[in-house]
This record gives sequence, C-alpha cells and structure tokens, in this order.
Amino acid sequence: MTNFSNLVFVDHPRHNGIMAKYRFNNGKEISIVAGRGLYSNGKSGLREAVDNPDDVFSFEVMFDNEVEGFCTRERINEIFEQNEV
Repeated sequence: MTNFSNLVFVDHPRHNGIMAKYRFNNGKEISIVAGRGLYSNGKSGLREAVDNPDDVFSFEVMFDNEVEGFCTRERINEIFEQNEV
C-alpha cells in the first residue's frame, strides 16, 4: 500500500518549499506541501522555507478540496489508508 514514504517531493514552483501529489484509484488527489508561507513546520521554523522533506515536522495537505494545515506523517498515512482500494 502507498503511504507517505512512497511520495516523491519536488521543488514547489511558487514558494520556497517542496511538494508531492498522488492520485488514488478512486480518482481523488492529495497534494502535500511545505515551505515559506504554507501551513507547515520545519527545522527552519513555522511556515519557513524548506528543501528536504526530512527537515519537515508537519505539512499542509489539500485533499478532496479541503486544506488541512500542520499534518503529521501519521495523519497523511491515515488519509492514504482511508482511500486506497
């Protein structure tokens, strides 16, 4: 089953940060981001720039058109578990 550890993060095009996306078999998509101005927390501080997911404690997540800030890896894995077919 897919989970947080399977995500591939790339540079975010608009923020000093990172992003990953995943589309579930049910057609829903999850977007996970962290960086300056986003609802995330990393080694550099709250809502500050990041360039490595290992340096992030919590992420901003958009899923099913809802934004949830400061999500832990465990919360993201819960979303995966609830939506994998």
